[in-house]
Amino acid sequence: MKIIVKGYFHLQKAMEGKSRVEVEKDTATVREVLDDLCRRFGRDLTELIYHPDDQEPADHLIILVNGRNHMCMTHKLDTPLKDGDEVALFPPIGGG
Repeated sequence: MKIIVKGYFHLQKAMEGKSRVEVEKDTATVREVLDDLCRRFGRDLTELIYHPDDQEPADHLIILVNGRNHMCMTHKLDTPLKDGDEVALFPPIGGG
């Protein structure tokens, strides 16, 4: 199955400038897709996604699955994904 991952702003830059990447796996959860991205793109992306001390996603990172915040899902990071699902990653955005 293919999962589409979209990274925005400096997450996109850490994904080698790609705004959209595909992750192909037989089965996957949100956490497994994030781990796969970190292996693929290395330390720069890993440091933007995870807390260094506990390997949980950074508090400021917004993870949407098909437009829905993963924190609103029953299984959160362990939510199973289906073929064609889209995972969007948003860093903190400030303004004023």
